[in-house]
Amino acid sequence: MEKYEIMLIISPELEKEEHEEVLGGLTSEIEKGNGSVDIILDWRRRRLAYEINKLQEGHYYLVYFTAQGSIIPELEHYFKVTDSIMRYMIVRATEQEFAAAIEKAEREAAKAREESEKKAAEEIANTETEVEETAEVESDAVQESSTTVEVEADEAQDDLAEEITKTEETEEMLKDEPVNEDK
Repeated sequence: MEKYEIMLIISPELEKEEHEEVLGGLTSEIEKGNGSVDIILDWRRRRLAYEINKLQEGHYYLVYFTAQGSIIPELEHYFKVTDSIMRYMIVRATEQEFAAAIEKAEREAAKAREESEKKAAEEIANTETEVEETAEVESDAVQESSTTVEVEADEAQDDLAEEITKTEETEEMLKDEPVNEDK
């Protein structure tokens, strides 16, 4: 079994899911030939050296795989019948290139994990801040509402005390007035 490297340029007009379909098809072709895909590196969108099919950019992928040499014609056929593949190149890879690719893939994966964890931590912190701010606003609203209720209760109590005082004064006045009985 030999180690190989494929450089693919896929049309940048395709969606990410369509790129994954092309790479999945490539993987299945390699596995049909009793090979195995070891690493797929996404080199992202890059400017082309020259225009291809009126496009000036392409999405690059670097694929490392292990297989028998007899699989190469089958892969070339797959590349030719797949319209979304703009260009490809298959070369034999050395052990050093393979090891370097694995190391690079591990670094990229670790970096992606760190960025993902950092982003998740920031989202959690933002959510906690939003919850705290919402709680403060609601607390202020409850406190304001409570203060309003207390003021209204005090006013109602004052109004009631005033009414009671007026009623008592009226009763006192009525007691003190002589009753006129002209019958």
